[in-house]
Amino acid sequence: MGQRTIGIDLAIRGDHVARIFDDGRPHAKPIRFRLTADSLGSLVSRLRDGLSGGSTITAVMEPTGMSWFPVAHWLEQAGIKAIRVKGQRVRALRRYLSEHTKTDAADAYVLGAIPLFGGVPADPVYVPTADRHALQRLTRQRERLENEVATIKRRLIDLVRWACPAIEGVLPDFRTNLALAILHDLFDPAMVTKARRTTLLGFIAKHASGSHPHTGPFADKLVDGLKAAAVETQRLHGAAVNFQHLQLEVVIEIDRMRLLETQLGKLGREIEALYSKLHPSDALRSIPGIGDSLAPLVLGVLHEVKRFAGLHQLRGFCGLFPRTNSSGGADQPGQAITQSGNNRIKRALYLAADAARRIDPGLAEVYWRLMVRKGHHHKQALCAVATRLVNRIGKVLRTGDAYELRDCAGKPITVAEGRAIIAEQFAIPVEIRNARRRHRMESLPSN
Repeated sequence: MGQRTIGIDLAIRGDHVARIFDDGRPHAKPIRFRLTADSLGSLVSRLRDGLSGGSTITAVMEPTGMSWFPVAHWLEQAGIKAIRVKGQRVRALRRYLSEHTKTDAADAYVLGAIPLFGGVPADPVYVPTADRHALQRLTRQRERLENEVATIKRRLIDLVRWACPAIEGVLPDFRTNLALAILHDLFDPAMVTKARRTTLLGFIAKHASGSHPHTGPFADKLVDGLKAAAVETQRLHGAAVNFQHLQLEVVIEIDRMRLLETQLGKLGREIEALYSKLHPSDALRSIPGIGDSLAPLVLGVLHEVKRFAGLHQLRGFCGLFPRTNSSGGADQPGQAITQSGNNRIKRALYLAADAARRIDPGLAEVYWRLMVRKGHHHKQALCAVATRLVNRIGKVLRTGDAYELRDCAGKPITVAEGRAIIAEQFAIPVEIRNARRRHRMESLPSN
């Protein structure tokens, strides 16, 4: 029985390179291949050439773009264990093994040698099913679009505050159709001052929706406010601002935002359909803090809990553990959270933990103890809450049973009862929260 290790250097463009090691020694010449069915099939065959029965094969590669995915899929089908390692580890070992050489073959050599330095570098690559992979990518796409919408809204607010500050107090909430319609068509103050009152009232009646009346005192007050804001804006800027071109800029931003929101609606329906198919019990949403948006995201990143050896490995995947600093027989607690782990799941757990600590007395007690008794600041305490939340997620995904909210004595309670218990027993005094903020600010370096 032998150990064959394959170092695979993936490329964004051009050929990929594989290097074979048998029991730590280079074997044969580097293999070049492409991401085609024929080329990958030939690669798998060559990786098995000359291998005795009972031998194991491990392939090591960096997560270069998405090139790793079809390679890992073919290797998995062939019964070859594939491992991905971080680029930092590869660069560090390259400096040691080939300090002055940077070629595809040298990189493949370094990757193949990694298992010889410190044992297995990482857990085997998990290749999700087609539906699970689709959920992962669609939830990531939704995040991108949501970030773009948020950026557009911030830009619109900035434009209003410097170009037409008087209109900010007149407009309804920026999230309403009426406010967006006014900015889209009536941002230029010259258009508002020239428009007849009846024209503006008709415009409001056409675009008002929800809690905004189409006519009546609300519409009259809004028209008066728009007229006054337009006059004040002309007095403020005079001819210094070209509002015709600024109006075009605002129109483009709002049209982009409306298109993105339409796309978000389509994405949301597809995501919900995939989520319902992959997690029909919907038990994830029974966990406090895991709402409609975060549940598909969590499932899309974690995929299935059986891929993890236990809760400790699940927490490690999420990156919610501190660095270790121990020297001379003495441990130094209070280290910063590591930068490892999946960034999307860390952000989701952080947001969920902030909501869950206001509902779940068990999590509220953890937050309260760290803030009040141990002197931690808000983010440190939330990271500890998020770690407990990972345990709840792991259990729910493993059993498929809904989470049951309980008090600190283990008695089932309602959400309202949970909030009441937290308000009574685990409220953070204002002076302590302010003290933690001051301590945090004082610890920051001054310019």
